[in-house]
Amino acid sequence: MNSFTYLLCQSKNKVFSTMLIFKNNLHTIILILIIIVGGFLRMYQLHDNPPGFFADEASVGYNAYKIATTGKDEHGAVLPVFFQAFGEYKGPIQTYLTVPFITLFGLSELAVRLPSAIIGSITILALFFLTRRIFHNHHYKIHVGLFAALLLAISPWHLHLSRTSMEGLMPFVLFTTLGLLFYLQKEQGKKLYLSILFFSFALYSYFPARIFLPLFGLSLVLLDLKFFLRRYKQTLIALTFLFVLILPLLFHLLSPAGLSRWQQVSVFSNLPKNESASTHIFRNYISHLSYDFLFKKGDIDMEGQFITRHSVRGIGELYLFQLPFILLGILFLFKINRKVFYILLFWILFFPFSSAFTADKSAQATRSIIGVIAFQIISAAGLVQLVYIFKQVVWRKLALSIGILTLIIVSFTHFINLYFIQYPTYAADFWGWQYGPKEIVAYFEKNKTQYDDLYLIGEFNAPEIFFKFYAPNGCEKCRIGVPHESYNPIKKQLFAVTPAYLEQHLEIQFAVRKTVYYPDHSVAFQIGEIVE
Repeated sequence: MNSFTYLLCQSKNKVFSTMLIFKNNLHTIILILIIIVGGFLRMYQLHDNPPGFFADEASVGYNAYKIATTGKDEHGAVLPVFFQAFGEYKGPIQTYLTVPFITLFGLSELAVRLPSAIIGSITILALFFLTRRIFHNHHYKIHVGLFAALLLAISPWHLHLSRTSMEGLMPFVLFTTLGLLFYLQKEQGKKLYLSILFFSFALYSYFPARIFLPLFGLSLVLLDLKFFLRRYKQTLIALTFLFVLILPLLFHLLSPAGLSRWQQVSVFSNLPKNESASTHIFRNYISHLSYDFLFKKGDIDMEGQFITRHSVRGIGELYLFQLPFILLGILFLFKINRKVFYILLFWILFFPFSSAFTADKSAQATRSIIGVIAFQIISAAGLVQLVYIFKQVVWRKLALSIGILTLIIVSFTHFINLYFIQYPTYAADFWGWQYGPKEIVAYFEKNKTQYDDLYLIGEFNAPEIFFKFYAPNGCEKCRIGVPHESYNPIKKQLFAVTPAYLEQHLEIQFAVRKTVYYPDHSVAFQIGEIVE
């Protein structure tokens, strides 16, 4: 063999080896790309969209800032387990996760929303591993896992709420996913304790977890009752471990403080006028499984819903193309693995409970967010099963795959337009993200030496929190009030009011000093002085 032929053979071997390595690691490359895309979607324009900054987000951020700088919350409690805010007590997970971001980036909307975006991105990876574990006995487990990850990465439900810092939503979803992942590996001993640990974290994350997880956890135990009875010593140790972890939560739930949120939202505390509580609960429950909520409207245009914060108009919480895959996935799971079928069935049956017992007239996306995981797994199972039906006919399989990917891309592109282009134009007002305090407080701070009083109209949820968030070192002259109640002619005063307020009080002569505009360029607030 001459040197040229030898070099040619060596080159062919290297190319072949490279192709083989690429093929063997193709799923890893695809998974990394999915996570990168999912992460980018959750962080792009994060400080601007959702448009505005809701009071709950400001509360999380300010308490994280106080913990980072003083070790106490806004009420002076040292490293509290639960945070008092707006007449209730919120779970600790979201606030403590925000502390390092406030420390690194300062007190800003971006620093407050970043933890949710990052946790939402990590959940994509966790869902891949969970799905792969669920289908570990099947040769297409990687494919189902990748499609489940992809569907979650672009999910309207999960993507939208990943970009907000509402109380513990994303930690609840991530920790529940991890809890089930390790539960399915409980035969390995220590994995059971990891499962209990993550499920416990989920309980501390978000109030609805305290309804969903006991129901779901009990169903898991009943499905594996023989396993726990056979290993009764390990079961007793696990129960003791669980009890120790949730003991502070149990004490909290049995106290007036722990019941405060339930009393605020429960249907039993806010009885409906024209129907019984049981009828209300049933209708509310069914609405979470309705075509309108899941595939057409989301919660934004459901009956009795006027809040625009929780979902995007023009699309359901799931993509419409997922509907046939969900139906096929249910049949597929029932056929190949009854235990997994029942686990996911219980998940679907229980996810509306967290919202069904509230005074809401229909489904709400935030309280029922945990449902998003089960739907992605079932959708992915049905999708892959459909493709594999045609595995013997290559051209049909290829055509079907291209068709499905095209459908996914078209649907996703439509959602991106709805979310990044249209959503900011209608979701910035009072029923949305309550845009405006940032600009108003900044103007107050800039001009505070020229005035005796700086008044912000109280048309926000808990408006005082915005003074704390945007002026954490104190805005002594900042007040909540309106001209017809607070005007004092012997003082130099500045007021921030809405155009609607000025239209209702034409007797007030108002000299505008600054105008704050909504993202759609309509007037949100006018800042000015009273002139006589």
